[in-house]
Parts: sequence; C-alpha cells; structure tokens
Amino acid sequence: MHIPEYYEFFNKSKISSGKKALENIPFELRSMDAEKPLIITDSMTVKAGFADVLKKSFYDSGMVIGALYDQVHGYPSTQTIKDLSVLYRDRGCDSIIALGGSSPAALAKGLNILVSNKSGCLMDFADMTESAPLRPFVYVPTSAASGTEAASEILIDARLYRSHDLMPDMIIIDPRLMGKRDLQQTVNSGLLGLVQSIESCNISVSNVVNDSFAYSSIELIRENIHSAMKGRKKNECAAFISGVVMSGIVYSNSPEGLARATGYEAEKITGCPAGICAGIVLPYLLDYRLGSVKKGVRGELFLPLAGIDKYCSVPETERPEAGVAELFRLLEGLKGAVPDNLKILNIPEYKIEQIASAAEVRTGKLFPAGTALKVLQKAYHGIKSGGGR
Repeated sequence: MHIPEYYEFFNKSKISSGKKALENIPFELRSMDAEKPLIITDSMTVKAGFADVLKKSFYDSGMVIGALYDQVHGYPSTQTIKDLSVLYRDRGCDSIIALGGSSPAALAKGLNILVSNKSGCLMDFADMTESAPLRPFVYVPTSAASGTEAASEILIDARLYRSHDLMPDMIIIDPRLMGKRDLQQTVNSGLLGLVQSIESCNISVSNVVNDSFAYSSIELIRENIHSAMKGRKKNECAAFISGVVMSGIVYSNSPEGLARATGYEAEKITGCPAGICAGIVLPYLLDYRLGSVKKGVRGELFLPLAGIDKYCSVPETERPEAGVAELFRLLEGLKGAVPDNLKILNIPEYKIEQIASAAEVRTGKLFPAGTALKVLQKAYHGIKSGGGR
C-alpha cells in the first residue's frame, strides 16, 4: 500500500447498524444534550409503516417527539425549509431526524442551517464558514437511500451548500426499515454508490483511510445488490444500504469524478436517473484511461470488485485491466435493469456534447479538455477500447 506524504480524512458521522439499532437514538440524542427531535419523512415512508417503527423505538425512552413532518415531495425548496423552521421553533424542538432517502435528508440539512442560526434566509449561508454550530442531526435510511444523504453537501433551489458540518451526527441502519423498493430506484442507488466509491479511490493522490471506506462500500454493494433488487432478505438489504451510505462519506473526502458529474448533468438535461447514467459511463471511462491514456486505473480496484481469491490469482500488472473487465461483468449481470449503453436510454445523440461540456465545467480542470466527450461517445454507442462492444 502506498502511503502519501500527507492526506486528510473527515467523517463526522457515527454509524450504528444492525438489530434494534433504532433503539439507540434516544441515548445518542441525550449524549448531544437533545431531547425533543423533529422527524422529517415522506408519505411513502409513512405508508410503508417505517415511521411507526421509528416512533415505537422511543416508547421506553421517556423522550418526547416534537413533531413528525411527512409532506416531503421531490426536492425541497427554500420556502419549504423556511415553513418547516416555524414548526420546529413552535414545537420547541432541539434536534432533527431524517427518515427515508435523499429528499428528507436534504430538507433536514437545510432546516438545520436555519434553526441553528436563528435565521429566516437560507441563502445567507451559501458560505458555511459563517454558520453557527448545527443542532444534532440523525439520519435513518430506509431502502430509499441513495448515498447522497451522508455527504457534506446539499443542493437547494440550484444553490450548493457545502460543509463537513452538514454530515449527519448519527446514521442508524436498521433491517426493520428495509422493505422492497422500486427496482430502478435500487439500481440507481447502487450504481451511484459504486461510482462515488470507485472514483474516490481511483484518484492519483491516494488517501489510505478513504480507500478503506471505499473498498468496503464497493464490496458491500457488489455482494448485496441482487438481494436488494429482490427486497427479500432484510439483513442483506441493510448491508447494501450500508455500502450506499458509506459512499457518501467517501465522496465527501475527494473531488467529484467525471462519471458522477456526467450522470448528474445527464439527469438535468434528459431526466434520466443520475446513478444509472453515471454507472453506464464509469466502465467506459476506466476503459478509456487504459486504452488511450495507458494509466489511471489502480490495480487495487480489482480486489473489492472480484474478491480476494480472484485478486490473488491475477498478476499485479494485469489487475487494472481485470478490474475494468470485472466492472463490465457486474453491470452485465444487471441485465434488464441497466442498459448496455446510453443510447438505449433514448437520450438524443445531439445532447451528448451538451452533457459533456456541462460535466467538464462541473469538474473544473481536473480532466483534459475533450475527455468527457470522448468517453460519452464510447458510452453512448457501447464501444470499448480496441473497437469491441
């Protein structure tokens, strides 16, 4: 393992995962001098019965839930956050619990900024260095988690707020909340998690702590994605969500990769899911690096994608190529849920240049000009290095 001269890693979140993990929340809140949380969730989570499971975990604690807000719809707006801050203050709440996926978590982060700063204007805190310390924030993922909930940023009304303070203080993963979910949603979350973790541990400047998180995330997603797609074994679904959530922590400790950037820009421009788009692009990006740049893929990537037995059976010099091939095989094993290329998503070819341009702007000068377009053209037509498909 290569140890760099200097690296940094930050993780604000304590993770509790497993049987009756929810029952730890009252104790953890009290340890942060909080006793009256506001729960933020959505109607689908309530309908699935998960809000009731969370409320019951408080029964023997003597702690009062200040309010439960279940009207999260799509991406939250600054106005929704402002309205919710009134409920938070009127009920005398002192902490926040987000239950569900990315939208409740984003709303919770935005709300935390407002109530912690006793403000009515979220836009005053685009520079989070001006923010007061935030109130205790617990994130409880359900099977709707996407991996962005644990990250150190939120996007509200097209404005990005970024700070390690925005990461949850606690992440509680309980198998009781792992119900069957929409197939596309599961695949989208899994691929976004893989993209975030693979790109984060494939950068030129290694970070050994971030790598260890990334490898665990990749392995958990790879081993459990098929079970999560079926939604039958709750413990395996919880393991899958653990990998997805960890990818958000990993992403927060590295620059955004080109595949992730193209995924989100594709979603903006075409409406196709960001995780699925990014997941299709990623192996073609790594393949492009191997075929055209002749470098840029770490051999260690093969380990979490294939397992220790396969990893040890392949010579060190062949591991980068084997890792890319294994990633292609993983996606091919998701036939019916993941298209072979972007063209199958019915994305008009003329929009590829627009997506590529936006992705390069998004990632700054981390990649040579024209790289995004070359990779997207290969991912659009399904062309691997050497012309194969």
